[in-house]
Amino acid sequence: MIVESVDKLEDFQSLRGAWNSAYHSDPEAQFFLSWKWLAGALEAHPGAWTVLVVRGADGSHLGFLPLWKEVVWSKSRRRLCNEIHFAGRLFWADYGGILCRPEHEEAVLYALASHLKKMCWSGIYLTNFRVSEHRFGLFMEALADDRFIAKPMTSLINRGETDNLVCPFIDLPDTFETYLSEKLSSNSRQKTRRILRRFESSSELTITMTSAATRSRDVQILERLWYNVWRPRKGADTKRLASTYGMIVKRGLDDEMVFMPILWHGDIPIGILASFVDWDKSRLLFFVSGRDKEFREVPVGLILHIHSIRWAIANGIRTYDFLRGNEPYKYSLGAEDGRLKSQLIHTRSGANLNGKLDPGCLDDALRIAKDFAGRELTLEAMTACQQILAMSPGQDAARQLLKTLADAQGARIEAGAQLAALHQKER
Repeated sequence: MIVESVDKLEDFQSLRGAWNSAYHSDPEAQFFLSWKWLAGALEAHPGAWTVLVVRGADGSHLGFLPLWKEVVWSKSRRRLCNEIHFAGRLFWADYGGILCRPEHEEAVLYALASHLKKMCWSGIYLTNFRVSEHRFGLFMEALADDRFIAKPMTSLINRGETDNLVCPFIDLPDTFETYLSEKLSSNSRQKTRRILRRFESSSELTITMTSAATRSRDVQILERLWYNVWRPRKGADTKRLASTYGMIVKRGLDDEMVFMPILWHGDIPIGILASFVDWDKSRLLFFVSGRDKEFREVPVGLILHIHSIRWAIANGIRTYDFLRGNEPYKYSLGAEDGRLKSQLIHTRSGANLNGKLDPGCLDDALRIAKDFAGRELTLEAMTACQQILAMSPGQDAARQLLKTLADAQGARIEAGAQLAALHQKER
């Protein structure tokens, strides 16, 4: 069994058939490990990722681990280090994971862990790892090493009120009526029926589905409504975040894996909800929504979720996945809890494993060195250049920058010595 690294998009694209076959066979596979989702994430971030591919002795593809490699400056160690994350996080994936053929599970996990120990990194973030206890235990056991420290991470938001390691979901029955009668409490069922009657009898309230003809308009509606809801909390960053959501959803629409209903009051959009459709795993995953906060005649979010659940049941979808966060409204819709793993593995030294920077991070490391130099952080810039040259001795840009910095540093030291001598003479 061998592990190969794939870091070019065309090579990843060539894996599509084998990837989809493994995805279909793996009972722990989930949407954010699907080939289509990852193709969007990797295409949008060239150079930032690598995919570990496990092959059997006969050349067959047995497992995949998509990774995002980041270069960071360690303030405590005062040097560049590499950190590794699940690659899906480049596209704001809610879940991370490892894809493998179940009959080779133990061997694949061991091979991947062994390969990770040969790479250069100071920390691996197994964030929002959607994995069974059995598979998690096998992987962590294979990854155990006296050079590492492993510790669990928490993920609390909204002033600690929301646990983002909880992922509520609804197991959907065969009919919508069964859903109402078996999944909802008496109060929630009565409220839902009342709201549905009001919606269905209204001449002003309608729901439309995003189509190829309305795609651009609907993504703009999503961005605008999301922006208006979150601007008070997100501040100056809200526009960028809204645009990123729009970009991700648009890519999903282009790949025909997004279900996006819009609730209208007359000709004014008052709510929108975008979910990913995973036909292979029979799952509808609620991703992002937006609404008009000033419109209070009906509960906009509830109507859109109920509409999505009804659509899912009508189309044979077996699970409605709310993704991360144990907000109370999800349980009023009949959700039960799933739970994610979040684990940080870091080196005891705090420096990169195996003593050098990752060879694939040259451009990012050089960019950081130049940024330090531009901010006159000379020692930091020189350290970064020295690390780059240790990794790649022929890197001319780093060598020239280091020479320029050293010459400037020498000139400053000489000028300081001359100034000190002059002051001594004046005394």
